[in-house]
Amino acid sequence: MRALIVADDDVAAATVEAALRDRPDVHVVFGRPPGLRRLLDEHDPTIVVLASTTSRAAAALQGLGGLLRVPPILLVVDDPAAAWTATARRSGVRAVLGQDAGTEQISAAITAATAGLITLHPDTLRVRATPRSVGVADDRALTARQREILEMMAGGLSNRAIAARLGISAYTVKFHVAAILEALGAGTRTEAVTLGVRSGLISL
Repeated sequence: MRALIVADDDVAAATVEAALRDRPDVHVVFGRPPGLRRLLDEHDPTIVVLASTTSRAAAALQGLGGLLRVPPILLVVDDPAAAWTATARRSGVRAVLGQDAGTEQISAAITAATAGLITLHPDTLRVRATPRSVGVADDRALTARQREILEMMAGGLSNRAIAARLGISAYTVKFHVAAILEALGAGTRTEAVTLGVRSGLISL
């Protein structure tokens, strides 16, 4: 098995490598997040472990668009809840752990991912206990049009693409997106989608 460890720094890479140290059947190669697509082409790995911040990991995954085959990807990130998105799943993510994950957890997640199983940090399935999140489960938190736009956001559509599909201006979509983030108490589009899914406002 060839494991590609893609990490922001040597410390993060060493932590992941330690989880594979006792497995003689694994050949390990290293790289940095910005070069993920090139590394996949060069090494054709069996498994990818991407240890980074949630935002940098998301940017690296976006660069994989158009690839015919992507191996299972394990994310080790600072915000597991925000990392487990529809886009991540479409990009091949099969496991999400926090940056406090130990070597045993990482090793188990790698084994599960290569077997076709999904491993998730508990926070990915838990609604954040924030004052604004209390009202999220109420369908009245969003209008019917806003829920429709949130569904399209979950599908990875840009504001321009949403506007074209709905026959409205991109400015109007931008206004709706801002209102959605405000209603859900989300800081980003990714977080809004995550909260929408957890609260049952949308489904994937």
